[in-house]
Amino acid sequence: MSGIDLVVRGGLVDDGTGSGARPADVAVGADGRIAEVGAVGPVDGARVLDAAGLLVTPGFVDIHSHFDANVTWESRLAPSSGHGITATVFGNCGVGFAPCRPADRGFVVDLMEGVEDVPADLLHQALGWTWETYPEYLATVGARRFDMHVGGLLPHSCLRVYVMGERAIAGEEATPADLAAMSALVTEALDAGAMGVGTTKLWNQKTRAGVRAPSGSAAEAELDVIASALARAGTGPARGVLQVAPEFNQFPTAVAEIRQLIALAQRHGIRITFTVKQTNRFPQGWRQLLELAAEAQASGIDIRPQVLGRPTGVVVTWDSTFHRFTRAPSYAAIAGLPLADRLAELARPERRAAILAEIAAIEAEHPYRTGPELMFPMADVPDYEPTPDMSVAALAHSSGIDERALCYELMSERDGRGAILVCSGNYAEGHLGPAAEMLGFEHSLWGLGDAGAHCTAICDASATTHLLSYWARDRTLGPRIDQTEVIRRLTSVPADFFGLAGRGRLVPGAVADLNVIDVDRLALKAPRMVYDLPGGGRRLVQDAVGYRATVVAGQVVVADDTDTGARPGTLLRPT
Repeated sequence: MSGIDLVVRGGLVDDGTGSGARPADVAVGADGRIAEVGAVGPVDGARVLDAAGLLVTPGFVDIHSHFDANVTWESRLAPSSGHGITATVFGNCGVGFAPCRPADRGFVVDLMEGVEDVPADLLHQALGWTWETYPEYLATVGARRFDMHVGGLLPHSCLRVYVMGERAIAGEEATPADLAAMSALVTEALDAGAMGVGTTKLWNQKTRAGVRAPSGSAAEAELDVIASALARAGTGPARGVLQVAPEFNQFPTAVAEIRQLIALAQRHGIRITFTVKQTNRFPQGWRQLLELAAEAQASGIDIRPQVLGRPTGVVVTWDSTFHRFTRAPSYAAIAGLPLADRLAELARPERRAAILAEIAAIEAEHPYRTGPELMFPMADVPDYEPTPDMSVAALAHSSGIDERALCYELMSERDGRGAILVCSGNYAEGHLGPAAEMLGFEHSLWGLGDAGAHCTAICDASATTHLLSYWARDRTLGPRIDQTEVIRRLTSVPADFFGLAGRGRLVPGAVADLNVIDVDRLALKAPRMVYDLPGGGRRLVQDAVGYRATVVAGQVVVADDTDTGARPGTLLRPT
């Protein structure tokens, strides 16, 4: 056999179609595409990956990231790297950096900081701003190479500000002339390779100064114009996606917004995906949203909830930008110190007493957003379905100490790197039963990893590893999900929805994006803070073990859980 560059030999191949795993070899051509799946004979000169006893899958497709800035200055996209992800979609929730006039750069940076917790000073330092229009931005990204493939959604808030300027920031309604300009720009972005449009209606998505994301002020006529432009882009997979973060924290507002989206999809025949989670305030509301999606799907409307298979919320440490004690004046006085110096201050009894007294008084007037019954210490081996007896509330009660003092002590463990999981969603009942139903919903898309955003607060980009190790193998508190179904939902399902032809399946002719996984060893380590962003900026990363290899376009980018330095990933465009 000629023209073969790589052979993955002797593995158990699950091709991503849902047909199950079978013993097979995978031959990869020099063009970075799969040449054969089956019994591959000897190939002179080809590299060989020994997959005996291992699972071979398509590369995972991450449909919800915020790498809009990262793709302009870095090539290894942490924290997604190392979790089997070979393709990601950024530009979600309507925030990003193009189109953007020079005069508006400060605002879009402030918006990204406020909505997605990416520090403004880091962005000002790292962004090169070699673009103004969205096609120019994609040209910048397209000239770079990464350890995975990347694709972008046109951010609605950037679009609105580009057309309307200060009127968009002030929340004014678009004029007919504004709408015509937006329509033309959406078409221009799609022609250049945008995968669709991202938008948000969430009220709490604001700049630090309290200015609401401009897309949240868009009237129905504006969304209709955007949907019409998406529909004109083509048919089938070539048609762009509308991604929406609705007001899922409020009911019946969320129901009304999803009904509006369904009507939009019906009028224009477009595909829509929207965020769904269980909220602590409305713990049954998510069921209504899934029911609406099921009714729409039954009538031929392709609108899909996007869900996460573990608690939503934050991981808080002393090194997080925000945590329970940031509101205390005695903490604010030392917040700017390097971590080592801050920890020394936090260990002083008088400082500790002052912070605890101040935060108790503050919380008496303005309670912390999540109660201690939904806070859980994170061990070296993280547990994303802890039982109620493991909560801060239960531990404080059993030990007879104040729960605030316990949080203080837990964060001070492991040389000041102790962590607490604060569950703001998907855990109102103290288990992942609701998440299991969302994952099991026939039309759901598995996503919401938010890689690139909330750098010091979450690390849900590791959700792919968690889905395969926990949901398919380890879960004991409820039903598991069949391994083949997990792989299908992480590969062919999102690839098909976003029109990524030739991806998400291990079949001849497909792009050779694949994983070789030691499923028995597959596991997550505890999240940890690293300082590898420009200017020493921080972000949480979470390592995994069990990835024998991750291959992107025929090149090995991860070998034995270690980055190889290969960067074959390119800009994705729907086809």
